[in-house]
Amino acid sequence: MKSLIYLFISVLISLTLTSAVQKSSENSKSITLQSTDKNVGSVALKQSADIISARLKLFGLNDSEVKVSAAKGQVIILLPAKTDISGFEGLLTSKGEVCFYETYTQAEISDLLKPDNKLFELLSGNHENKELSDPRVGCTNSDNKMKVNEYLQSAVPPSNCKLFWGNKSEKSGYCLFALKTNMEGNPLLIRSDIESVKIATGKDPMDQKIQIRLKPDAVTIFADATERNLNKAIAIVIDNQVYAYPVVKSAIKGGEIEVTGSFTKSEVNYFPALFNSEQLPVGFKLLK
Repeated sequence: MKSLIYLFISVLISLTLTSAVQKSSENSKSITLQSTDKNVGSVALKQSADIISARLKLFGLNDSEVKVSAAKGQVIILLPAKTDISGFEGLLTSKGEVCFYETYTQAEISDLLKPDNKLFELLSGNHENKELSDPRVGCTNSDNKMKVNEYLQSAVPPSNCKLFWGNKSEKSGYCLFALKTNMEGNPLLIRSDIESVKIATGKDPMDQKIQIRLKPDAVTIFADATERNLNKAIAIVIDNQVYAYPVVKSAIKGGEIEVTGSFTKSEVNYFPALFNSEQLPVGFKLLK
């Protein structure tokens, strides 16, 4: 009789544990990041995991757990099952390099890439409907983006110009931007020129802005740039990808920048979460 009771208890415990595991898997999803660096050590992986965890919390995802699989060179992230990572995927893999670039206008792009008819053929432009300040060369879908990249690798790049993709847009797909560089090929400002980034909310809770404060040494540089770029765009670039390209409406002389626009909650939280955490010491790719 005792053996039957023990068997019953054993089965009951087994069922309870199985139920708990199933419940856990139903309520969470696992995301794996694979290191792209060779011979990455456990210390660098742990540091990366801590940075990613901090980014997720700054973004507003407090129900996340970040672990390390040192043997595989992986970082594993557990999130609530219904979490859509499309709005913050970059927080998991972006190293966090931030730059500001002056941009080319539509007229300047036409002159700059005039002999480059192939690029315009690969991209859908609709140049007639664009604002004169629009720094986009053109846009395309994900399949054709690969063909554009192959062409850019073989083509001679124009002088004092970098061509970077922007974030994917539901309306336009992937757009290619023409950004100005100085004679050394450098941007206007880099991450170390920025003192702080935060979100500001107006009277309407939906009216959210990104406020950027520059360090003293960068104030004059940016003031001069905005003065010569009135009604033109200044691009904010994260890891060689255009995050935003606000148009300059007036010269900004005090080093206080407000980036406004029809941001989604994810978009407005993304940049502050990335900037207010450290840069990742290791490169990662998302395993799908």
